Amino acid sequence: MTSKTELFSDLMRELEADIGSRDLTDLVLQSLIDAIRGFKGSKFNNFCKQYSEFAEMVTNTEPKFGIFRYYFGYLEKEITGEVCSISKNKKWKKLAINRIEEVRKFARKQKRKLIKNSDEVDVEGKTILIHDHSHTVQDVLVHFRGQGKKFKVVIAEQDYEKTHDNIERLHNAGISFTVVPAYMLSHIHDNIDMVFFGALTLKDTMHFVMNPGALSIITEFQLEGVPIFMFMGTDKFSLWKSKKRSEIFIHKHTRKHIHKPIEYERIKYSHDRVPVKLFKKIITNEGVLTPARLKKVFNEKFKNLK
Repeated sequence: MTSKTELFSDLMRELEADIGSRDLTDLVLQSLIDAIRGFKGSKFNNFCKQYSEFAEMVTNTEPKFGIFRYYFGYLEKEITGEVCSISKNKKWKKLAINRIEEVRKFARKQKRKLIKNSDEVDVEGKTILIHDHSHTVQDVLVHFRGQGKKFKVVIAEQDYEKTHDNIERLHNAGISFTVVPAYMLSHIHDNIDMVFFGALTLKDTMHFVMNPGALSIITEFQLEGVPIFMFMGTDKFSLWKSKKRSEIFIHKHTRKHIHKPIEYERIKYSHDRVPVKLFKKIITNEGVLTPARLKKVFNEKFKNLK
């Protein structure tokens, strides 16, 4: 029988693929606020028990989300340590919601810091390639547009929904773009000045966990000497000892040939793992980092967490 954690994990993976981990985190936080407002348990202790179960589930999804661990780990201490430590607290709902809103506000502040730090990347007159539908990358491009910077974007066409998410966001922002199938990018190497990517997390192995297909494109342009930039907040770090490829999920399907009586197994992978060393700079809420500096920042946070 499928457990609640497994069902929740399945849902989180699907939503993360659609809206990204940062927006997913905010969605879960807002849903938690709505749940607290509507909570009708007969006893205050019922809330504390149910919240503890929720916190355990959300911080132990498969795969584990670094950003979940960061914000919900902090929130668990705040609620269990403050809200639930006061017996029969009549204002527990208000207190709990205030703590969650503080976390949401802090998360938005970290995102604004990252976007501000992106100003160190010179995009004036450049052509930028994007592939995944990272909302962080989209926000950075919209920020550049708002500053009046002149640049062009090439969208590497991939998954239909992800590609059209990029198209819609850039169109609405008035950003000039063209679309080229991902398997035809070799024809435009000379036209691309830089490549922008986002990521789900950074592992202790110094690999980013990224959208499938990212590694091939990054390797392709890295070989051509085109600089690759990563835009990711440090709140997404996976600050635990990772298991081998535990964040990669395999989806197997049986398919039939369109014309012939042939059945075959089709395999899809949920993410790519990309070495940090392939990136020129990593733009974070804590500054613009080189791969070497990023490793130091990660290790310092990992050490302080123990």
